[in-house]
Amino acid sequence: MSRRVRGRRRGGSGKLILWLLLLLLIAGGVFFAYKSPIFEREKPQILTTNTISANTKTPIKFTIKDNSGLKSCKVVLSSDETKIPIYNQKFLIKSKDKTVEVKLPKEVTNSKKDNWNIIITATDSSLWGFFMGNKSQKIAKLIIDNTPPQISTIASSQNITKGGSAIVIYKIDDKNLKDTYIEISKNIKFKPIKYRKNGVYASLIVWPFNQDSFNPKIVAIDKANNKSEHSIQISKIDREYKVSKIKASDRFINGKISQLAQQDPDYSNISGKLDKFRAVNEKMREKNENLIHKYTKSVTPFNKKWDIKPFKPLKGYKRVSDFGVKRYYYYKTPDNIISTSYHVGYDLASVKHDNLYANSGKVVFAGYNGIYGNMPIIDHKFGLYTLYGHCSSILVEKNQKIQHMQTIAKTGATGLALGDHVHFGVLIQGVEVLPLEWMKSKWIDTHINAIFKKADSILGYN
Repeated sequence: MSRRVRGRRRGGSGKLILWLLLLLLIAGGVFFAYKSPIFEREKPQILTTNTISANTKTPIKFTIKDNSGLKSCKVVLSSDETKIPIYNQKFLIKSKDKTVEVKLPKEVTNSKKDNWNIIITATDSSLWGFFMGNKSQKIAKLIIDNTPPQISTIASSQNITKGGSAIVIYKIDDKNLKDTYIEISKNIKFKPIKYRKNGVYASLIVWPFNQDSFNPKIVAIDKANNKSEHSIQISKIDREYKVSKIKASDRFINGKISQLAQQDPDYSNISGKLDKFRAVNEKMREKNENLIHKYTKSVTPFNKKWDIKPFKPLKGYKRVSDFGVKRYYYYKTPDNIISTSYHVGYDLASVKHDNLYANSGKVVFAGYNGIYGNMPIIDHKFGLYTLYGHCSSILVEKNQKIQHMQTIAKTGATGLALGDHVHFGVLIQGVEVLPLEWMKSKWIDTHINAIFKKADSILGYN
């Protein structure tokens, strides 16, 4: 075979190898682009509703998300042939989560047109699509609403005692209502339930025993973020709560306090006796009461009528400690105050391991809770809860339904208790309230049932 033929063959083989290498490089590049995160193909998420309500003062808010990072966002308002760009932003920092705020221009809010759409376009920083990235678009109907909700009280308790309860039934006129609540303070808000008719709400409220001022107001916010406030007219009855000084003896600290501290790893390594006392009486108490508030915060609605009867947790009892007492604990001399706390229930005692009874409801907690010992909590609907602390035994389980005057536990001395008794607590949406009112049928009739009856008459349900 001639050298020329052999050279051609060698040249042809070389070209074939080069082509194969080129194909492999292309395939590798395609595979890399397909698998690499920088070429991801998932479109950005635009998190908003299909209808957006807005007013002239409050910006529209929506959230966009993307796995590879957001590159840009554009917002355009559209009506018939009119298109108005109101937002166009390229993000220098490519975050994966961005909240966008856009204020409507006056030419839109003052417009007589009522068929506006809002078009949101988001692009991510992926190199997919010839380095253009993935793009999403969301079109939502825009409702311009500058009218705040209208609030009116239908019926409410005539008065409320400091530390006590009341009921408020009210109406809101607003088809685009987003939220409503009754505000007592910045940290205390009561959520109502819907009652009877659309737009009518009902809630129990509390004047906290350790809060001197009480100016409750109904708050309503619509989907356009228009906000209304309406003061609740209710007479206030002041009430004095006791103050007591209690000696923290070495025997008490070395006994009950040390036992409780040893049971909890958060406090078991504290060596100083006074530090240990403070930790149990304040820190552990706070931890235990946070658990109580967690289980008593929500509001279970009722069907048409709320049938609540006076509570009789213990037969033939003697009340050995009051509600709302501020306790000052001292060591050795009365002027050596080492810790303080509030007592937020009644301590009731009769005979050892006596039966405890509850009204109808549902058990939401049944277990051990630090200073409260063995403790069941019962949900009686409408935001009303009762708890029974220091029990020697619990006879019910979580999620169990309770019949009226069913035996749920037995008195005891578990937790921070020196003698056999029950700590009986009443809470409304996680706020401790004076138990005495809920133990009296006359108070329930005049302050709760009569208000429901008045509201039903106004609403046409007699």
